[in-house]
Amino acid sequence: MESIENEIIALLSELNFKKAIINNSEVYESEGQYLKLTFLNKLKSYVIEYADSYDEAKKNLFEDGDLFSISMDEDELISKIRNEIINS
Repeated sequence: MESIENEIIALLSELNFKKAIINNSEVYESEGQYLKLTFLNKLKSYVIEYADSYDEAKKNLFEDGDLFSISMDEDELISKIRNEIINS
C-alpha cells in the first residue's frame, strides 16, 4: 500500500502539485486548487478530496472525488486518479 501511495504522490508532483501543510494536514496545491489524499481503511480505497481555494482548504471544506480501490491494478488505479485530477 505504501508503494501505491508513493506512486500517487509522484503523480501529484508530475501534475505540478506541491506539498503544503494546512491545519496540520498534508495537502497538495497547484494554481489555487488544493487536494488531500485520504486512505479509507474500511473500504480499502483512496479518495482525492478537493478544495477550490486556500480559504476552503483552511476551513476543511474539501469535496470528495471518486473512490479508488487498492484491489485495482496499480497502473489502472494511477491512470484513473490522473484522469480524475485532470478533469476536475
